[in-house]
Amino acid sequence: MNMYNRFMLVVLVLFTASCTRVGPEMMYKDRFDYTAAVGDSWKEQVLLSIVRIRYSDWPKFVAVDQIITAYTMEYTGTAKLIGRRGISDVLTNDQAEAGWVGKFAERPTVLYKPLSGQKYVNALLTPAKASSILALITSGWPADHLSRVAIRSVNDHFNSNSEQGFMYRTDTEFANFVKMLKVLQRANALKIVLQQREDESQTLDVVFLPERLHVSDQKRLRDLKIALGLAPELNSYHVVRDMMTVTPDSLRIQGRSLLQVLVAMSTGVDIPKTHKQFGEAPPLEPIPEHETTDFAALMTIKSGPDNPGDAYVAVKYSGMWFWIDKRDHFSKRSLQYALTLITILDSGESAGGTVVIPAN
Repeated sequence: MNMYNRFMLVVLVLFTASCTRVGPEMMYKDRFDYTAAVGDSWKEQVLLSIVRIRYSDWPKFVAVDQIITAYTMEYTGTAKLIGRRGISDVLTNDQAEAGWVGKFAERPTVLYKPLSGQKYVNALLTPAKASSILALITSGWPADHLSRVAIRSVNDHFNSNSEQGFMYRTDTEFANFVKMLKVLQRANALKIVLQQREDESQTLDVVFLPERLHVSDQKRLRDLKIALGLAPELNSYHVVRDMMTVTPDSLRIQGRSLLQVLVAMSTGVDIPKTHKQFGEAPPLEPIPEHETTDFAALMTIKSGPDNPGDAYVAVKYSGMWFWIDKRDHFSKRSLQYALTLITILDSGESAGGTVVIPAN
């Protein structure tokens, strides 16, 4: 192989090595990057909505409807060997020239859909179904924590709530019900039975298996049944709708709406001193009760003038930063349950229009 052929072979190898494939490599990277970005933006939106509610402001959400990304990669190259042949037919005074130019372009387009209109209002105000909440519990979600977030009442014994500047603490019977769910779940002594009738309606039953419990927990379960107005000799109870009459063989489990969840979580917002001085957030006073539970706030949201930097999620509102500490796993899980409720209650048919924004 003469010098010219060797030169062209080297140029071809180098040029080929520079022409890497874009598609598979970028898909792997972008898929995870965009997933992380969308997930972080939802966390920030929910946290900001919780803070806004604490300041008597209305929650707002914008969903990412589509993400479209186009890539182009182009290469052009030249190679040239200039020389003069001598008497011995050997190239002398040779001069090599080679070069190539590459161009890479990424053109992402993000389609946003503001959540508004009647369907958005319904999503905020529609209570979560008992069947959905119980299905999450049977799938392994912590029964006590999820119940505190998603359930409003059980047989007219109520969870904590906040309204008109007052904070109502959890009823003792509701707290005992939540704690017993945790005991039953850990002992694998809780079953949810969903049956389809011939008229295409469904029945939902909650079944307790007390034989799998410790003797002391069996007594606590019996006492709880009596406190909730249930027949203590039964272990299977029908789950009935909100307006139906409660009987000794039924449980009326009322879920919270998304707005009620966010309002309950907003009681954990730490209002900065400057905002308190100027009355930017309404005061929130707990209602005195004879019996109190040991339940803490569903979420602890810290505040300060500076971005904490290493928080789990942080947002800025009214000149101040609000965040959830990355070591506060209880608050982190509460936020994740709120995000899950948004997914359950979202019909996917928002009345709002689509906003198309090129992201490059």
